[in-house]
Amino acid sequence: MKRITLVLGLAAAVAVAVLAAAALAAPRGGGGPPDKLTIAYQPGIGYAPLIVIKQQRLIEKRYPGTEVEWKVLASGAAITDGVIKGDIHVGAGGVGPMLVGWARGVNWKFLAPMNDGDLWLMAKDPNIRTIADLQGKRIAMPSPTSIQAMVLRKMAQVKLGDARALDRGIISMDHPDAMQALISGQIDAHLTSAPFQFQEKVRGAHVVAKSYTYFGAHSFLGVMVTQKFYDDHPAFSKALYADVVKAIDLIKTKPDAVAKILQEDAGGFPTQRQFKQWITNPALSYTTRPRGLMRFAAFMNRIGVISKVPASWRELVFPPVYPTKGS
Repeated sequence: MKRITLVLGLAAAVAVAVLAAAALAAPRGGGGPPDKLTIAYQPGIGYAPLIVIKQQRLIEKRYPGTEVEWKVLASGAAITDGVIKGDIHVGAGGVGPMLVGWARGVNWKFLAPMNDGDLWLMAKDPNIRTIADLQGKRIAMPSPTSIQAMVLRKMAQVKLGDARALDRGIISMDHPDAMQALISGQIDAHLTSAPFQFQEKVRGAHVVAKSYTYFGAHSFLGVMVTQKFYDDHPAFSKALYADVVKAIDLIKTKPDAVAKILQEDAGGFPTQRQFKQWITNPALSYTTRPRGLMRFAAFMNRIGVISKVPASWRELVFPPVYPTKGS
């Protein structure tokens, strides 16, 4: 009887273990994430919703059987390349790289837009006050396909009559390095984003122009996945969209708490007070509603950056975004 009891006990233990393993595996089999998930974004508080998700370990808690790797890369081009190669499953970046990739056949879309952002063209030289003053000058931005590059070309078209008039001055630099280069006088201008534009203003630079003046209020950054990833992992994709919505709600309702999260993610500096000032600045508004995608696409098509234009903004986003009434 003792032997029978022991055998039955072992069998029960094995059954429990099997059921537990099955429970962990179930989300992946039901459209959850792959066994290993890589998510990439760039420096900047525009990525605050993703940083909140990372720091709160929302994905790891929901899918304990999945290994999640977070990468912070210097440019949208690196993220685009990673997504195309399959090394990055979820990439975050600007409207410009997303549209360039889409037009070139990268079958991806925004799973979750994250914000609207007014991008500032900054200069420290007091003689640089207008777009015309930038002819022959060195202008830093992440890459020639970045959203900043599209904004600069719109500024050049409106003020100089030629969208490509300032292209020869474009220098590809990540925002932290470009900020230091601007302050030290190694470059003449920096078309940047929050919080770097705020920091540069405090350190003596001034605003030459703002993107909202030329495009109206517009989307800045979003979370992107390929159609194949979305089809293979629908439950995870929808859950990630919901996580971004919750993170944005937290930013809006509890900015002090989010500022603390961002400070911890940054290693303690800048301060919580600085982060709160930045995430509540009206130049950056967190939302999953896509705005101005068609305006950017039409302009980029007119100047030859992309060869086609979507029929609707819905071609550029996945179904969870549809109810937001984008443009």
